[in-house]
Amino acid sequence: MQGMNMRRAVMATLTGVALSFSAYASDLEINQFRARGPAGGNDEFVELINAGSTALDVSGYQLNGSNASGTVGTRLTLPAGTSIAPGCHLLLTNKSSGGYSGSVAGDLTYSTGVTDTGGLAILDASGTIVDQVGLSSGSAYQEGTPLTSLGSTNGDQSYIRSTNAAGLPNDSGDNSADFVLLSPSAPQNSASPCVALGASMSIADASATVRGAADVAMPFTITLSKPAPAGTGITVHVATADDTASASAGDYDALNTDLTVAPGQSSTSFNVTVHGSTVGKTDRAFHITLSNPSGGYTLARDSAIGAILYDIPVDAEIWQIQGREQTSPLLGKTVLTHGNIVTAVGPAGFTMQTPDARADADPLTSNGVYVFTGSAPSVAIGDVVDVDAVVDNYYHLTELKNPVVNIFSHNAELPKAVRFDAGTPSSDPQHLSCGATNFQCFISMRVKVSHGMINTGNKRFSGEPFAEVSITASGKRSLREPGVVYGVPVPDGVSLPNWDGNPEVFKMNTADFGAVPLNTPFNAGSTFAAEGVISYDFGAYTLIPTKFHLKQAVELPRAVDKAPPVALRVGALNTERFCDTTFDTTYTCSGGSKEPSDAEVQRKTQRLAAYIGSVLRLPDVVSVEEVKNLALLQGLAKQLGDDYHASYDAYLMEGHDPSGIDVGFLVRTDRVKVLSVRQLAADETWDDNGQTAYIHDHPPLLLTAQAGLMRFQVIAVHTKARQNVDKTGSSADRDRAKRFEQARSIASQVQALQQASPLTPLMVVGDFNAYQFSDGFVDMVGLISGRYKDSENLLKLGGPNIVHPALWNAVESVPYNDRYSFQFTQNFGEIQGYTRAGSGNSGRSVPTFQVLDHALLNWPARLRFMRMQYGRGNLDAPAQTLDDAASATDATKAIGASDHDGFVVELLDPSIVIGRRHRVH
Repeated sequence: MQGMNMRRAVMATLTGVALSFSAYASDLEINQFRARGPAGGNDEFVELINAGSTALDVSGYQLNGSNASGTVGTRLTLPAGTSIAPGCHLLLTNKSSGGYSGSVAGDLTYSTGVTDTGGLAILDASGTIVDQVGLSSGSAYQEGTPLTSLGSTNGDQSYIRSTNAAGLPNDSGDNSADFVLLSPSAPQNSASPCVALGASMSIADASATVRGAADVAMPFTITLSKPAPAGTGITVHVATADDTASASAGDYDALNTDLTVAPGQSSTSFNVTVHGSTVGKTDRAFHITLSNPSGGYTLARDSAIGAILYDIPVDAEIWQIQGREQTSPLLGKTVLTHGNIVTAVGPAGFTMQTPDARADADPLTSNGVYVFTGSAPSVAIGDVVDVDAVVDNYYHLTELKNPVVNIFSHNAELPKAVRFDAGTPSSDPQHLSCGATNFQCFISMRVKVSHGMINTGNKRFSGEPFAEVSITASGKRSLREPGVVYGVPVPDGVSLPNWDGNPEVFKMNTADFGAVPLNTPFNAGSTFAAEGVISYDFGAYTLIPTKFHLKQAVELPRAVDKAPPVALRVGALNTERFCDTTFDTTYTCSGGSKEPSDAEVQRKTQRLAAYIGSVLRLPDVVSVEEVKNLALLQGLAKQLGDDYHASYDAYLMEGHDPSGIDVGFLVRTDRVKVLSVRQLAADETWDDNGQTAYIHDHPPLLLTAQAGLMRFQVIAVHTKARQNVDKTGSSADRDRAKRFEQARSIASQVQALQQASPLTPLMVVGDFNAYQFSDGFVDMVGLISGRYKDSENLLKLGGPNIVHPALWNAVESVPYNDRYSFQFTQNFGEIQGYTRAGSGNSGRSVPTFQVLDHALLNWPARLRFMRMQYGRGNLDAPAQTLDDAASATDATKAIGASDHDGFVVELLDPSIVIGRRHRVH
């Protein structure tokens, strides 16, 4: 990394040197090109030349293009094994429609053109620009004064470099001085004659780093294209000249002398003395010019840049290194930091922290930093160390690279750990713990978590099946809470706040510092205590424990409690696209590119049976959603009979979903007598942007049944998804309107049933695709239950609630941490202290647990209510466990059977036992 920083510094220095002096960064050059030819704008080629004396391996090099606005893109990456011999060419041509029309075949092709006023660049395999040329001042690629565009008229002309006395292309660092117009163009490829390299010499750029008062030798090398002849060898005059560096000011010692290349040798070296410094300076440069070579040698490259890089170590405390932002104010500098305490040791580095007595008083800066050693460090927790290192930024984690570590003592008392709890980190995005962020001021510092909650099962990375987990320090799950989603403006006329987005959620990598063995699985809902340090990687702040204690490990699958025999048990489960093998709908039932195979259908059936049987414990009635047809549901009923000796009848009626999924019921025949099953509002329509369409894709299904002496009713629902609700535009408006109409339709059906049978227990269950509170747009649960508030919703009911008396949501009886049936990973972008961390990462993603599956009870049902429980097996497992469970042969096959967790509601009905006795006798 230090070498990379040096190269970047050299490039920056060379850019600032006067362009009247040659600046050769590589032997590879763009020799000839055109951005438009006789066949049009795609009739392009780029000709490269190796102007050096040895073969060039250009594997992985890139041809990039720019437009006149500075937007760049890669046109071609040269394949492995590509090389160019000395003086030889490589021709790159555009193969797209209307592309290269020349008679000399291209060696390699690309398919995206370059604009007439754009630019070209060749980059090496590490992404460093080797050569570039521009056709306008707006091009991102150019050297000195750009060339004049050849315009938009088709014609056979190109730009080609002029040559020097040695026959080599000129490269002064100024496009307008180096290139001339050639008409007609004359591209050359790898089979074309190579340039005859005459006897010539060149000098290469050099740099030296000053790190203190001592003088430093900056080595330069002069290279001959052919060995010096026998006898006297070759002489050449060498002279330095000031640029931003000055010999008279004491930056370096001037040189003005003749040098000799010994007979038979191809190079010679010499040094320029650069004077040391004890104070920091901006990087500076001088140049060297060759002249008067002997022996008939020409000057292929007669000038070089000497870059003086000042890297004077800065004495700094850790908090000065960290600063208040993610990027260190001392980035790229060498620092000396003294007397800090090692707090954690990992396989490739360690963290250290300022002793409490020296800690700064600023709560917005961190007193800890990570020291990257690249291999196992020779320090131990409690060591007191001095570190001399370079400040670097690794994906927004400030760290010290290339360290020199001196240990002065052992077993020091560790700095006091910051206590993470219900108040820290903050749960209020308007008052974050670290000002603009929630964790940056704790980075690499010791923290202690006494009441931690594992929020999700392990993610899975390549080679690491059980990796990081999401956690909170408050002991609470990251649940969806009331309000409009964070980052979305609250609509006019809505009296709700924004939900906070759970900024207190962070990650934990338990194995990084050896607190637990690598690939240890954790189920969500488990609690823990830990000590460790805060780190940052790839878009998220992370706890890396040095001590870890699993306080309570939850098991999966985790069944609902056994019910007393006097309970009528009504459950609900979204089966997550329970499909057959036939594609006979508008869209695939599976939601993918094809329907499942026979074996996959059978496996899904067995896993759903395991969930209903082992996790929900065979409810008397199960509302099921996302089932394609009655035959599948009958197959599930048979599977339950085979595996659990429970007799179920299946009920399903086809709806209007274009992928074929419907709602249905499974009813236990030994405990419940079905009186009727019918669809509600199946034929209701609405004006869908000028077209008449069905309101319900999955019409509600009404079950009227009797258990013992009690008659009861259950409505199974599956309303429209929230896919676009939090967005803007016509699709969002349409989805909100349809959800509103669906909820109003179901509410009307509920009210009609209540009026017809006011004493009959009624439950509305299933996947509502809505929360137990308003999202600020349409509170579907509130509308269906008779608790809708216009003041909390964008869409207004405009009158009294339809349902009266109101239904009660049994979710309110569920313990707070258990109020979830679905997980949605919410991406909040660059907010709350999480910053974009490289390509493909769009910011902070938070796993949000939400209730989408509800049970609404009328008063007769509520009077009999005993409890509501969610069975756990789908949402809390590690990613690897979900995959492994698919092939399990025991009850663990239930894990991952769906993307929802189902529930069971129990109603008191002593007559069930009486009824069973009567039937027995």
